[in-house]
Amino acid sequence: MKETEGTRLNSGIKGKAFVITGRLSRTRREFAAEIIKRGGNMSGVVTKGTDYLIVGEKFGNTKIEAAFRHGIYTITEEEFMQLISD
Repeated sequence: MKETEGTRLNSGIKGKAFVITGRLSRTRREFAAEIIKRGGNMSGVVTKGTDYLIVGEKFGNTKIEAAFRHGIYTITEEEFMQLISD
């Protein structure tokens, strides 16, 4: 995964666009609720407007490749949880 910058992770999620790939500990609906509650947006497709791709286990290559192509930060579920706790 692409290494993230600490300042980027600590900037919060208001106005940020998120996409999820792979299997996480909770449902996508639960993650979407956390993101929307904090002013972020959730999408199913990686575009150049995506800010973060949350990557879980057993992910497919399509979203990962799109994230690298567009220079989008990829983060783990643990990094996401840190982001929303700041």
